[in-house]
Amino acid sequence: MEPTKIKIADIRVPANRRRLDPAWVATLMADMQTGNDHMVPIEVVPDTAEGFKYRLIFGGHRLAAVTGIGRNEIAAFVKDPKEVATETQIRKREIAENLIRRQLSVLDRAKDIADWRDIYDAEHGTGKVGRKKARPAEITEDDELSASFALNFSEAAQAVLGISRRSVFHALKIATIPEPIRQAISLHAVANSQTDLLQLAAETPERQTAIAAMLTAEPAEAATVADAIALLDKVTPPAKQPGWQKLAGDFARLKDSDQDRFFALHEAAIQRWLKGRKS
Repeated sequence: MEPTKIKIADIRVPANRRRLDPAWVATLMADMQTGNDHMVPIEVVPDTAEGFKYRLIFGGHRLAAVTGIGRNEIAAFVKDPKEVATETQIRKREIAENLIRRQLSVLDRAKDIADWRDIYDAEHGTGKVGRKKARPAEITEDDELSASFALNFSEAAQAVLGISRRSVFHALKIATIPEPIRQAISLHAVANSQTDLLQLAAETPERQTAIAAMLTAEPAEAATVADAIALLDKVTPPAKQPGWQKLAGDFARLKDSDQDRFFALHEAAIQRWLKGRKS
């Protein structure tokens, strides 16, 4: 399919799109202003809403960047309505592109995986839908359905997208964080920390709201979810484990062959350390 130039004013952006990252939009704008016009076209579908000709499927950051530098048109793939005839098909297309491009935070990726599973269950009748509102306890009861969902991908797709049984479980737990809180923390550092997000998901909605407020306050009252929980509970924050200590624990659990591979990859650092011990 060849892309075509369409007017930006003719494109409708659905209201439920994920929050745009201003830093990423600014990066794209700067790239385009230096003469790089090789950006992947956005995808749209013909729209019947009054005042518009197209509806955006994906490419929100690119659309915002092109608009930001003052252009009136953008390159787009106009999809056949038969390919995306329903909201479900449009959402599946958006999720697939997001996961493949790997330009998602841990938080956004979890939401997309959870949405895909809802769609999969609705299409195959394999379980309850609406897991966006489920609590972690309910997710635990559905472990076998999570495994079935993960295994419906090919091994290659699982390797590329990271859709393993374990990642599905984690994604579903993270996706239980209510939408307003997801929006509030979407540009915070914790949005890209699985540890922080799993801790947040395990809290009650009321405590999640309080934690998000601490993280996003100006100035911030807490840097991590663990720090915010400690403040709420009026206890001393847990000591942060040094990076080397976690690595040492992981290394000790590796098979001999995997330890040998590690040594080979880090031979220069090991030789430097040995030389220092001899001097």
